[in-house]
Amino acid sequence: MFIGVLKAIHSGNCIVLKFQYKFKAFVIATISVLLVMLIDYPLEVVSKKAFLRSQVKADFNWFKSDLNKQLKQLNDFFVENDNLTPSCTPATLLALRKAHFNIQNIAELGIRDPKGNLICTSWQKLKKPMKTSGIKPTKSKRLRFFGPIAANFIGETALIIAKTRSDGYEINALLPQSLLNRRINELDRNYTYVATVDARKGKVVTVVGDYTLPINYPLFPLTKPLTVKGVVFDDAKKHFLIIEPLKYLPRLALMIAIDENVLYEDVYYPSYSHVALYIIIFLLIFIFTEVYQQNYQSRKSELRNYLKQGRFVNYYQLIWDSNIKQFSGAETLVRLKHPIEGVLTPNRFLPDIESNHLNISLTYAVIKNLIADSAELIGWDSNIKININITGEHLKDAYFKQLVFALNAVIPHLVLELTENELIDLDDQEVIQTMQDFKDQNILIAIDDFGTGYAGLQYLKALPLDILKIDRSYVSAIGTESQLAILLDALIELAKTIGIDVVAEGVETQEQADYLLSKGVFLHQGWLYHKASPASQIIGNLEKRIL
Repeated sequence: MFIGVLKAIHSGNCIVLKFQYKFKAFVIATISVLLVMLIDYPLEVVSKKAFLRSQVKADFNWFKSDLNKQLKQLNDFFVENDNLTPSCTPATLLALRKAHFNIQNIAELGIRDPKGNLICTSWQKLKKPMKTSGIKPTKSKRLRFFGPIAANFIGETALIIAKTRSDGYEINALLPQSLLNRRINELDRNYTYVATVDARKGKVVTVVGDYTLPINYPLFPLTKPLTVKGVVFDDAKKHFLIIEPLKYLPRLALMIAIDENVLYEDVYYPSYSHVALYIIIFLLIFIFTEVYQQNYQSRKSELRNYLKQGRFVNYYQLIWDSNIKQFSGAETLVRLKHPIEGVLTPNRFLPDIESNHLNISLTYAVIKNLIADSAELIGWDSNIKININITGEHLKDAYFKQLVFALNAVIPHLVLELTENELIDLDDQEVIQTMQDFKDQNILIAIDDFGTGYAGLQYLKALPLDILKIDRSYVSAIGTESQLAILLDALIELAKTIGIDVVAEGVETQEQADYLLSKGVFLHQGWLYHKASPASQIIGNLEKRIL
C-alpha cells in the first residue's frame, strides 16, 4: 500500500516535470528556429529576388531574341534582294510576298524610290508612286529604322525597318504596333512597360505600358547592356530595368521595366520548402531538448528533490586497528534511498551528482546526517575518528567551513579525506587559510586513494597531511608480481619516512591483512572487517574483536 502511494506521488511529479520539460523544449526550439530564420530568411529573400530578376531577364532575352531574329531575316532578305527590280514585276511581287509570309510580324514589305515615294508593296503594284511620311532613303547602307508612322495600307501605326540599296532605292518592312503589343502581352508578368527606344537619345519608338526613366541615372547614349535596380524612377517608384541595344540594329534598344513592389510582391513570404525546413528544425530541437532534459535536467531536479527530502543517508565503514584489536575509526559513505528502487550505492548516482554540480550540496547533507548520527557513533567510544570525503571546491565554500566546525564540536576526532585525483589550488590563499583553520581545531587531513593520481608527492610536500590512505588497487596486487605490488612497498616506506599514519583500503582477505601487518601497516579498511552500514547497525560491530 505504502509503495503504491509512493509510486502515485512519483508519477504525479513525473507528469509535472514532463510538462515543464515540454514547455522549456518548446521555448528553446522556438528561439532556435527564430535564430535560424534570422539567418536563413534574409538569404531566402535575396535568393528569391535574384530568381525573379533572372525570370525578367529570361523574358527580356526571349523578346530580344525574337526581335533580333526578325531583324536578321530582314537584313538577309534586303542584302539578297539588293538587285531586285524596283518596279513591281511579277518576280518582284513574288519575292516580296515570300518574305512577307516567311518573316514573322511583318505587315508589309515595300520599295521606295530615292525621293521617298513608295512604288511597290508586297500587297500590290501601285498605279502611281505614293508620297510617304518617312524620311527619304539615306546614303548609308546599314539597317535603320524610323517611325512609328501611320501606314495607310494596314490602317495603324508601324515601325519601319529599312535599308538603302546600292542603286539608291530603299527596301523596307512594316512591323505593326499591334503585332508588337501582342508579343509583349504573351509575357507572364505585369510589366510597367516594354519599349523600343532610340539608343542615342532615348526617344521612344514603340511602348506598351507607362514609360518612365530612372532619376539621376543616365542611360543614353546607350553603348552596352545595362541593368538597373533599387533606383527611383520618374514616377517616384523603384523599378527593375533591363535595356540593351539590338544586335542587328544597334541604334534601336529594347527596354523592359517592372515595379519592384510588383516584382517582389510575394517574395517576403517563406516558401513551402523553407516552412517545412523550419518545422523540421523545430521538431528536431524540441525532441532533442526534451530528451536531454529528461535524461539530464530531470535527473538534476530529481536529485535536488531527493536532497530536500533527506533521501541521501550516511553509511559508515569501520576502520580496524590491529595494534589495539578494535575499530578505531569509520569512513562516512553515502547512500540514496530511492522511493522505488531502494538503497542505491554511489556508483548509481555519484556521476550524476558530479555532472550536475551538486557535490557541495550532497556534502552539506552528509555533514548534517553525521551531526544527527554523532550521538550513536561516539556513544561507545568518544575517541573514534570519523572520516568524511571532500574535494578542493569545498575548501573555498564558507558554509561548508561553518558546517565542519559545527560537526567538530560534536565529533572531536574528525578527519577530512582529500582525493589525490582532486586538483587543489595550492596557491590560493583562501584554500591555505581554510586548511590552517581546520588544523587549528585539531581536524586531521588525509589523502585518499593515494597512488592513483599525479599530485601525490606535491600534496605530501605542500599539505599538512596526517593520514595516507593507500588505494585498494595496490592492496589487490598483494601476492602478485605486478608493478603495483612493488609500488605498494615503496608507498608504505614513503609514509613511514615522512612519519604519517597509513590506512590500507580494500582489505578483503586474511592474506592481504597478514602481508600489510608484516610491513607495519596496522590500520585496515575493507570487507574482511566490516561492510558499510547505517549508524544504528554498527554499535555491535564496534565491540567486535578479531583475534
